[in-house]
Amino acid sequence: MDFVAQGNWVGYQTVFYHEKTGAYGLDINDVIDYGNLEIDQEGLAAYLDFGYSVFGHTPVKHVKFLLPNQRLYLEDGKPVVRERADAIAAELGKETHEDDVFQLIHHRVNNWANGFSENILIPTSGGFDSRLMNVLIDDKSRIHAYTYGTSFNQGASRESVYAGLLSERLGTQWDRIPLGQFNVYMDDWYDQFGPAVAASGTYHMEFYEKIRAKENQAKLGLLSGIIGDAWAGAVKVPEITSASQYRTLGYTHGMSADSKLAMNVDYTGLAETLFDKQKEDLKSPDFRIVTAMRTKMMMLQYLIAVPSRMGFPGYSPFVEEDIALAMLNLPVERKQDRAWQRDYFRKQNLLFEEEKHKYTYQNSLNYYALLHEQLEPLDASLLRELIKPGYLDWINQRILNIGAKERVFQTLMHTPKVKGVLKLLGARNGLLAAYFAYITIKPIETLLKKRNASITSA
Repeated sequence: MDFVAQGNWVGYQTVFYHEKTGAYGLDINDVIDYGNLEIDQEGLAAYLDFGYSVFGHTPVKHVKFLLPNQRLYLEDGKPVVRERADAIAAELGKETHEDDVFQLIHHRVNNWANGFSENILIPTSGGFDSRLMNVLIDDKSRIHAYTYGTSFNQGASRESVYAGLLSERLGTQWDRIPLGQFNVYMDDWYDQFGPAVAASGTYHMEFYEKIRAKENQAKLGLLSGIIGDAWAGAVKVPEITSASQYRTLGYTHGMSADSKLAMNVDYTGLAETLFDKQKEDLKSPDFRIVTAMRTKMMMLQYLIAVPSRMGFPGYSPFVEEDIALAMLNLPVERKQDRAWQRDYFRKQNLLFEEEKHKYTYQNSLNYYALLHEQLEPLDASLLRELIKPGYLDWINQRILNIGAKERVFQTLMHTPKVKGVLKLLGARNGLLAAYFAYITIKPIETLLKKRNASITSA
């Protein structure tokens, strides 16, 4: 029996494998046997609800992925998966000191940066994680920071305002990239992620495509702050007392479909296997954070995978186990409201949150794109073998018919203070719910089209 791969501790760089053919790799498209494709009904239902593949299952029958602590072997060409004990729980609670944590991250980031001569691209939201990456790079002259805004006036977005201030005070090169036409990258998304992840990150394809043009195709190393907030104290995960609550660990702010409306298949059994193994450890708040990141990493890793494929090989110190543990093990009171990082930025004169600046919290990017792009309707005649026609019709009608009344409602829903009042009154943004369902189901449509094309050509 030959060892071939193992799951990353937090699920980063997912390994897919086919139970029958023995194919395996980091690209799910290399593993799918389109000519003999079958649908995993439970895997599909879970994918629809989460917006990405979970519990080791994908929407494709026999195509699975390694979970953390799993190892893949081949025996006579057939895959065999073995479980290892999860050592993370035993490492939690070993208290660390913030000075040592900053020093560790600083060393790791600059050791990476010193490994190549090119400049360093930092996607800079202005938040604490990307802010820290900009601060910790020793040679500021190598930094090329880029930002996108999420509001209608993208330059007035908090991300843009804070990133501009950061660049000004650090003396780094910075620019803002306007976004708004990213749904055209649906096919490119499938080429990279297949039916494993909903097309929820196509805006990053537009973002890095425009950066590549600005940089005249130059190669840069990408430094990302991906999931740093989870370990730093910004993420709280409520108690999980049953398998049915597992979705709380992987919630993505509604960027998914609704399996009950789409197909009404119960996938709780997939979660029960994991929950039974973890229910004692899940009593720990920090272990719940680790499990949440492990669950969501299938989706979150696009933040590095997309630019890497476009010629910006990426790195984040926060996907490294020792750094994550060092941050999680900081004193609870110092992680509260990220006090340890707030004090650090205050000393650096970079705690913009305590200053007065004019900006908006508005997040209108998806709606802005819907106004400026015409989406193709979902192919209901093809998808109806898996998805209820009524649900498909509802999605198509909502995204293809944005009338005057809808525009007024969306304007109100994208006005921060008004939005809060409307939500308290029970208002629901049906247009965005339909759009998120659309981008979740679109890869499944492509999957079926590729299956049919493979059968026809054969």
